[in-house]
Amino acid sequence: MRVTRLLVVVLTALGLSLTGLSSASASYDRAPEIKNLVAYTAVDPSNRQVAYAAGTYRCWGPSDSMHLWVSVKQGGPDPTAEGSSSTVNAWYDTNISQDVRVKCDGQWHTRAVKLGQHPTDFGGRPLGSLKNGRAWLQFCMVSMADESLLASKNRWVTVVGAR
Repeated sequence: MRVTRLLVVVLTALGLSLTGLSSASASYDRAPEIKNLVAYTAVDPSNRQVAYAAGTYRCWGPSDSMHLWVSVKQGGPDPTAEGSSSTVNAWYDTNISQDVRVKCDGQWHTRAVKLGQHPTDFGGRPLGSLKNGRAWLQFCMVSMADESLLASKNRWVTVVGAR
């Protein structure tokens, strides 16, 4: 593991030196990246309307130029489908919690994000709480200027901590 980290650091430093860039002078217009997502989403044991998901990202430029949008959906015919918020049994995201800040300094950051439960879908259909088991996680970086999607990574996760 240490050898792998050292190799990554050396190759990154070499790559930056060959391009004439350093992490301090990297361009602000470089696209953000999402490296990985934690395999578990945890329901808060003291408040079932709150869950936590985590991912690792990096971005460049002003931190107030973008934000996170993170969503966990469970149940229904296909939580991975476009528009599935109207067919799932449970949906939590950062639109409820507003836990969306990022740190854009070119470094990798692993961030546990607080998600809030949607009580209903967009049509007013009541939604339930997350249950222990499989759910679909979306971890996205979005432009503050126009809400366009800048980076996205999705995966199946295991929900834990639900009663």
